[in-house]
Amino acid sequence: MQRTVKILSALTLVTALGAGAAIASAKAGNNKLPDEVKSASIKVPENTESQSEFVKHARVTQQQAEAAALTVQPGQVVQAKLDDEDGYLVWQIDVKHDKGTTEIAVDAGNNNVLAAEAEEDDGNEQEGDEGHEGHNERG
Repeated sequence: MQRTVKILSALTLVTALGAGAAIASAKAGNNKLPDEVKSASIKVPENTESQSEFVKHARVTQQQAEAAALTVQPGQVVQAKLDDEDGYLVWQIDVKHDKGTTEIAVDAGNNNVLAAEAEEDDGNEQEGDEGHEGHNERG
């Protein structure tokens, strides 16, 4: 029983440190994150395309990634999914807030916040951008 408590305490500490690293990373840049993922800790193996395949390679849970994203941009998570960004496995977390929606990329291997990009929510993007109203489905 005591050993289980120690293991759970250690896991909690590691998770907290990961979230702390994400917070420190975001605050160090004063929320000036790039809008694209340049690199991450997990390379996506060739022919890996589905969410179920991505989950097998991720070391960060959706809840951990959402928590890291919310440290950079407080608000409400409206979508979270694992995705292949230029060959790297990342969590794409969409956070709705007072000024719109921000898509935040979180490393699926170490929970570092990698990028943040504001999404246009004003409904004026129809001209020249048909079919893009916040639905970024690939397949």
